Amino acid sequence: MKRFLFTILTAATMIPAMAQQVFDVVQINPGYTNRAFYSMQNGEVNNISNTDWDLAFQIAGFQATIQINGKNNVRLFKSGFSVNDWSNIIPLDTTGQLTSANELFNRDTSLWAGAFNITRDTNNIFDLGWGTYDFVTHAVTGDSLYFIKLPNNTWKKIWIQVLQNGVYTFVHANLDGSSETSVNINKQDFQGKNFGYYSFATNSSLDLEPNKYTWDLLFSQYMSSMPLTYKVTGVLANDSVFTAKAYPVDVNTVTPWGLSFNNYSNNIGYTWKTFDLNSNQWMIEDSTVYYVYGRSGGLWKLVFTYFSGASSGTFEFYKEFISSTGINETASSILLSAYPNPASDLIQLTLYVEKPTKDDLIMITDMRGVLVKQITLDQQSGLFTQAVSVDNLPTGIYNVRVVAGGEVSDQRISVVR
Repeated sequence: MKRFLFTILTAATMIPAMAQQVFDVVQINPGYTNRAFYSMQNGEVNNISNTDWDLAFQIAGFQATIQINGKNNVRLFKSGFSVNDWSNIIPLDTTGQLTSANELFNRDTSLWAGAFNITRDTNNIFDLGWGTYDFVTHAVTGDSLYFIKLPNNTWKKIWIQVLQNGVYTFVHANLDGSSETSVNINKQDFQGKNFGYYSFATNSSLDLEPNKYTWDLLFSQYMSSMPLTYKVTGVLANDSVFTAKAYPVDVNTVTPWGLSFNNYSNNIGYTWKTFDLNSNQWMIEDSTVYYVYGRSGGLWKLVFTYFSGASSGTFEFYKEFISSTGINETASSILLSAYPNPASDLIQLTLYVEKPTKDDLIMITDMRGVLVKQITLDQQSGLFTQAVSVDNLPTGIYNVRVVAGGEVSDQRISVVR
């Protein structure tokens, strides 16, 4: 996964005069049977069972990600057979196949690193792991067979056959070929979501998450992939949510200035707590603060204060709103704010230009420094707003530079789809 690094620096004039700490509690039930979708701005958005589904199919984006439910003890193995062998496979053919070398897991570094995608050739942009993208037909054709173990300890063979016209088609059967079932997962049924879900037990698709734009963090039990693969309980970040960890710090005086943010899903993760064998309790890592740049565009401080463990699945923490912008504290006052941030189509820049010139302009560059948009400003002085369209920019972090009156001002913005 590509890593994005940027610095959140907040102008003193943009920090609320009385930043208020808000204490909150999230519970995902004894044994962590639920998962909770959480918005830094609005609190818990949805709390729903995490054991009803087996497979998750990517709805938004282009990676054609397919996850397995590690929390539900689903296990996936890459077979050594061609798709042409589908009808000929028998139970004996699993001999020597169900080994650790062939087992596949989701990676918690990204929502888009599903178990079915892990074997992709990173040198071939058209290889998606379970299949290959055809640039002409725009279909992903499945070229791999798998063995899958379900929560009830039964084994099946599975073939993701195609993703075409927004519909995933896959087939699964018992290892002896009986009970063969063809399934369609239509993206149109899950508009605005990251994933659509499927249950083998009910042979049905499931809608199990809120709109992708409404939440920032996911409290859940999941399979960690670093450094070893095992089941953990923690906090994952939504796509296009950027986070940073400050440690060791004074949690009362720390600021986000100078921290490097990234969009790894597991940046918060589970390591903010440890289990103490002497007291038989979970201990919270001391002197640790997380910063979350959420879907709403605000920057938040997050400090965990308690974790119950499996007895109730309770997380306790406090959050504090830091800023609605990402302005450099030392920057000039040309670019005062960008709203909304993140944005999907239009951003309103609030500018103050004391002495305009004919060369005043706005430049937007991606994280590689490549210029993606340039606008010449009217020779306008004083305080005014400038609308900038970003509807043609892909999801990511961008730098907005305003050059006006002989001064330069920069601000980071994020674009989400």
